[in-house]
Amino acid sequence: MPTDRSLLAAWLRAIPQSRHAPRPLHELSGGDVMGRGLVALLETWGAVTVSDAGIRAASQPAYYFLHSLAAWAESGGPVIEDWSETHGVRPGAGLQHGSSLVFLLEQERLRRYADAPAIRFTPVAEILILRPGSPPRFLAQWDERAGRYQVIGGRQKSDVDWREPIEQTAIRELEEELAYQVDYRAGDFSLAFLAAFEGNKRLSPSFGALTAYHFTFFQALNLPALQLGPNDRWVSREELLAGRTEDGRAVSGNHIPPLEAALGKRIDQLPTSFRQDTGY
Repeated sequence: MPTDRSLLAAWLRAIPQSRHAPRPLHELSGGDVMGRGLVALLETWGAVTVSDAGIRAASQPAYYFLHSLAAWAESGGPVIEDWSETHGVRPGAGLQHGSSLVFLLEQERLRRYADAPAIRFTPVAEILILRPGSPPRFLAQWDERAGRYQVIGGRQKSDVDWREPIEQTAIRELEEELAYQVDYRAGDFSLAFLAAFEGNKRLSPSFGALTAYHFTFFQALNLPALQLGPNDRWVSREELLAGRTEDGRAVSGNHIPPLEAALGKRIDQLPTSFRQDTGY
């Protein structure tokens, strides 16, 4: 027989994500046991103890936690007003943003359980755009939610019964992040597959969730000259590996060592991404 807490976990996991259609309550797991499930939820917080004699608060602070929840319930408003994807993780902002609460919960789970399983699984397409020079440099773009520069790329789109081809993800992300200066269908660039590999689990700076990433890397080729925006900059391989630009800005590069291991060479040994007539 499943435990009350496993039933609660199944019920919570059965709630569709925001991009999917709502699901009728009667279709969720364990409808008639959710009274016990709410007790299990409070146990998960460590706020109550349950025995054959009944239930009680685990401590005085836990008692006031329960009363604070009750007061929130009576207030008619949510504890966290902003569950949007706009701000990313900001732990210093307290309970203003949902992503920050998720981050604090996941950070503590990972601290206690080194082998904690990921709750988010994200296939990502990354596209290297290389400009030759001494040293060669790669196009990176500032990600406000992540608080760092990242190479061009993004998450694969999916729905209940559909998943975007990963090469299409790369095309879409490159076109979007270059502000539609280039069009794949018009022949403005091509893509060369480089490697695919599992990334390390880490706490997402956008959602706070412990995330397992699967990276598929491409290189853009035959590009025309590009007009860079205010959030774009060229970074060297050394800056990517160091995780910092020369002027101290954060840049994401922890995926470069496994990429180079898969390639069998350094990324700055790749060919230029630009046409010969661009001057790069």
